Amino acid sequence: MRAVNTIAWALACRLFEQGGSTLEPALSDAERQGLARLIELKAAKPHKLDLRFALCPYCELLRGPVVQGEYGLTCQCPDCGSVPLDPRDTRSWTLEPEWVISKLRAAFEVPPQQGHVSVISGIWRIGHHHQHPLILARSLDHVLRHLASIPRASTNGTSPPWLITPKPLRDVDVDPFGGALDWLPMEERFTLYGGNLQFLAPGATPIATAAVSTRAVNGPFSADFRAVHLADWPHGQIRLSDAQAAVFKALWHYKGKPQSAEIIMNKAGRGSTKPIDVFKVKSQNKGEVDYEGPMHAYRALVTTDRRSGTYAMRCAANVIA
Repeated sequence: MRAVNTIAWALACRLFEQGGSTLEPALSDAERQGLARLIELKAAKPHKLDLRFALCPYCELLRGPVVQGEYGLTCQCPDCGSVPLDPRDTRSWTLEPEWVISKLRAAFEVPPQQGHVSVISGIWRIGHHHQHPLILARSLDHVLRHLASIPRASTNGTSPPWLITPKPLRDVDVDPFGGALDWLPMEERFTLYGGNLQFLAPGATPIATAAVSTRAVNGPFSADFRAVHLADWPHGQIRLSDAQAAVFKALWHYKGKPQSAEIIMNKAGRGSTKPIDVFKVKSQNKGEVDYEGPMHAYRALVTTDRRSGTYAMRCAANVIA
């Protein structure tokens, strides 16, 4: 599933950048697997085609008129003649920009009261994260052509804007904007996991982060607190989101001593009211291992004293500073 998610996210970034529709025959076999995942996530939707003409499925070079043959539709290619059309040869797909926006907002934990707006065609302001205005654009070149729109998209922010775009095929300077804003290439700073996006913050190296071992070194946790190993969980290691890992790391810091929700969430750098908030499983995700696993880990490891309103993680009690 992880490989399919990687392919799906790479395809989503490409489709988001190009806009419009994409013919299914133009996709590679691997990309068709990614497309199936995007369709499952309701990220891609079918686009109605003009079936008077079609790309020849044999030479994939020329378009020809489509006619009804004895066994179905055929393409009358100028070079290849009459070529039968498979159903996928007549399908085209578009990526839903609203899906990208909603998943990015969720990755940054943007509260619902912070709306998103279209600044100009192809550029959106999708909220704020730690006082950084979040700007989403279809491409880096599109932003460079419309730099005057960036100040309008960066209102009400006290920190440099974060610009999110797909990564262009050509090499790009590390800082194409001279420090005026921070650029977050979608393929490098986000991964698709469990139907949602996970964010890798600026300053962390994608390659180095990906190489971090998931072996348990902090009690049941990996070194970066992004993985949990529990003997009573039959599905292997439990992968955590950034927010979930931050909460467990904060609890670990207090070495088993009970702390209030406010102290823990401040230490974790999260805006939620209680630690359990970032572990709750939405109704549509009930029964899915990727979502149930973190909640299982929370219930197994975190002790709550309802009377005093405190939380503790007993497995951290014997940690040597």
